[in-house]
Amino acid sequence: MFQITYKQERGPAAPHFDDYAQRTSAKFRELIDSDPAESSVQTFLERHPSMVPGAWTPGGISGHLPLHNALISQPRLPGFDARIPDFLWLSNHSGSIFAAMVEIEKPSKKLFTSAPVPTAAFTQAYHQFAQWRIWFDSTSNRQSFFNDYGITSQQLYFLDFNLHLLLVFGRRSEFENKPELSRLRGKLAKGLNEDLMSFDRLSPQKWLRSTVTVTPRGAGRFRVKYVPETFTVSPHFARYLLVLDGLPEAIDANEDIAPERRMFLKHRVDYWREWAKSTADARCIGSDVFDE
Repeated sequence: MFQITYKQERGPAAPHFDDYAQRTSAKFRELIDSDPAESSVQTFLERHPSMVPGAWTPGGISGHLPLHNALISQPRLPGFDARIPDFLWLSNHSGSIFAAMVEIEKPSKKLFTSAPVPTAAFTQAYHQFAQWRIWFDSTSNRQSFFNDYGITSQQLYFLDFNLHLLLVFGRRSEFENKPELSRLRGKLAKGLNEDLMSFDRLSPQKWLRSTVTVTPRGAGRFRVKYVPETFTVSPHFARYLLVLDGLPEAIDANEDIAPERRMFLKHRVDYWREWAKSTADARCIGSDVFDE
């Protein structure tokens, strides 16, 4: 019989997610309306990982959170000499593991010329999908990727490995209320497990409220780069903490988290790490256990 072996605590409350989503969406619209550099958009999304698409498997059929509940920024592909993706999610459902590779471009770039045909900027961005597919076609490259990101042979014994490729490009205003352009746009990025979306579609997703942004360190370990203000800790996420380095420092770095809540979160991160090390129960907790 399953017995509870942990103790939950209630600390200073996290922001209500709906309030956070409304504020963050407004800031994002203001940013993309200002003709920002791609690097500015990258940094904003790193700070708000719940806005980045691709966390679920294609078609949204997975109920599983992404691996380690983490968004991977600037994921490395060992030996790859072209442009790497801006973001990576590792997600799965009952039959497959997906590497969801997300590319963003400068929001002001256009999809179509006046002809109208796809612009060189779009064609170049979309060509990266082919480059990533070619890289993953190599058995040795795939194995290097699995080793780097901690995907085990045991997982691969039961699950297939597939790619999910997403391109965030352009603004809705370019094709909205323009039937011909809308139809043409619908013919772009139609390969297997490919998605094309405008920046206007991005919004915070509640199920990702505790997702952190990380960079890969190799051998299945990651360094936390950003922690959102909505971050919470719970037994459900305890096992993920064991491969995340620098989490307390990232909590301290977010000044949108009140000082007393930062202290509470760091204390509970330590608690859940020790609990996950000491019990196999950390692998059995369901998603119905409430966050602190």
